[in-house]
Amino acid sequence: MISQYTVRILVYALASASICNAQSRQMEENVKVTKASHKFDRVDTEKYSFEIPSKWLVGKETPWKARDIAQDGGAGHLGAMTAGPTKQGWDELFKTSLFFIKREEEGTETPFRTGKTKLGYDCMRFEVKNKAGFTDRRYTLIRNASGNVLALSIKIPTPDQEKSFVAIFEHMVDTAKVK
Repeated sequence: MISQYTVRILVYALASASICNAQSRQMEENVKVTKASHKFDRVDTEKYSFEIPSKWLVGKETPWKARDIAQDGGAGHLGAMTAGPTKQGWDELFKTSLFFIKREEEGTETPFRTGKTKLGYDCMRFEVKNKAGFTDRRYTLIRNASGNVLALSIKIPTPDQEKSFVAIFEHMVDTAKVK
């Protein structure tokens, strides 16, 4: 069972990864990126896989198992982080997530919603609005039957880009597999 402290570290690293500088990213050798379609590449690690837009850069994994993904020179970021196995409920994971998310940037959270991903994993989703009232951050935590968690996030740069970035994030979530 994963401790509350480990979950806090997990969420903090996810929040930190979502604001890393895109120019400092390096491809790690344990990450395989392959063409999935004409618009998307598949990111595959030993713990998870998902699809991202082609030509986005996959960052190096931090010691907290977080990874940043961003456009080369563009705004907006995707994040991925692993933890587990854990038996903690969604309520506790939500509270812990918000503690670290709000340390990075204040905002107003939406209530979390539980459900299933398109691939059948249990998941929890929520959003955070910034001071201007724009929902600029979205989060989905996915858990497999063994209790391993994959936390996915997106930071949307502007309201004008919301529709396109939400579509990118939904595709990432829809194709995510937790190994």
